[in-house]
Amino acid sequence: MGRNGSNIWPYVIVGSAIGGAVGYLFMTESGRRIRRTIANPEELSGKLEDARLFLERKSTEISDQVRSAVNKAKQSMEAGQQAFREAEQNYQSQFRGVESKNDEIASNVHKAVDDLNKAARTLEETILDPLCELGAIYRGVERGIRTFVGRRGQVSSFYKNERVQLKV
Repeated sequence: MGRNGSNIWPYVIVGSAIGGAVGYLFMTESGRRIRRTIANPEELSGKLEDARLFLERKSTEISDQVRSAVNKAKQSMEAGQQAFREAEQNYQSQFRGVESKNDEIASNVHKAVDDLNKAARTLEETILDPLCELGAIYRGVERGIRTFVGRRGQVSSFYKNERVQLKV
């Protein structure tokens, strides 16, 4: 008995599947449509042709959408590359302008320093050197007079230094 009970399960499963399929075909609306299609094969070929046309139309629409998306992606990449090139050119142009301005400022600073150096030399040569020489002449004359007169006094403190030193 134990042996016969274990062999029955495959039959129960197969019977349930067949019963379910028969119930589906005869008790549901979609099952009735399947039965009509099987009973009228000319309708099946028409429905298959309709399905083929539907699939063809949908696949064409989908491929058009994919092509459109790919074209948009290409255009976006090209626009991004163009924007990058323009930004690079703009940056290089601005950099050259800043570099040129920097060179001009450096040149002006060098010229100003040179002009200041020339002005300091001119000031020394035209004003300070003659003043120092005049002071030396005055001291010499004053000492000569004091020596001649016999007074060995001190020379005025203003003229003690030989020369006023300027540090430029």
